[in-house]
Amino acid sequence: MSCLAIIFFAIAFAGSQTTAAAQTLTRTEDVQLYTGDSLIVQSDRPSIQQVFIDGNLSATNMTKPNHYPAAGFEIQTLNPGSFELRFTFDYASEYRVNLLTIPADLSASGNNSTTYYLSGGAFELDVNAMFNARPNTLETVLPSVSPWDSFVGWIGKFGQAFPLWVKALYFALGIQFFVVGGIWIARSSRKKEATAQRLDVGNKVYLWLDVIYKFLVVSFAAIVAIMGGELLLLFVLRFMFLASVDLLSLWDLFVIGFAVGAIVIVYLVRFTLEKAFDLKPVEDE
Repeated sequence: MSCLAIIFFAIAFAGSQTTAAAQTLTRTEDVQLYTGDSLIVQSDRPSIQQVFIDGNLSATNMTKPNHYPAAGFEIQTLNPGSFELRFTFDYASEYRVNLLTIPADLSASGNNSTTYYLSGGAFELDVNAMFNARPNTLETVLPSVSPWDSFVGWIGKFGQAFPLWVKALYFALGIQFFVVGGIWIARSSRKKEATAQRLDVGNKVYLWLDVIYKFLVVSFAAIVAIMGGELLLLFVLRFMFLASVDLLSLWDLFVIGFAVGAIVIVYLVRFTLEKAFDLKPVEDE
């Protein structure tokens, strides 16, 4: 009889667990937005366990969590279309879930917010988001932009492709190479003048190209060494210690490609000057 009682209790307990799991609270929200608006799901606790998205993700910006459980998620698209998003939440104690829509024009009205309060446990939020084409607005006369302003703006956008540590590395090595290179070229010029010779403009241009070439090569070697060390460390952490970490991002590969391209361009210019005008480094003469 005691064995039958234990079996009956185990079956009843499993049935209660299955019933509780089947009773996960689910809510569905239909949201209307314009292209460029942001749909944000936030929680005051790291309760987001999973996010499922169904829709055309082209021209879509998403602020995805680096790891789960997470506390926030944001999606924005520039193309009209519909998205089906399913969020699963779970937390041991009480937590809140906020569904926000923020227009692209912050001065415009229409911010919507829905808040859910949960005492704890599992929760599912299904969002049907429709991004509509933004209605035509009155055309505004844009101020004329000078070529210099356009160039400065392009440089700023181009610089955003490089991580901060790469910019700092280029800046530190650049100062050292150009200061030392300037001193070296000045000394070489004085030595030439002492022997009744003189470095003309072509020789100085070639010497500066040589400094730039060496600067780019050293920078490339430093970047590869740092990224290689990072990759080795992440490999050890991920495959030996089973730590959940990310590998190199695409921007790192872009930096390597840019460094290689810059080295090739400067080398070709330097090689052309050497062959066309018979220019050589000072130590080779």
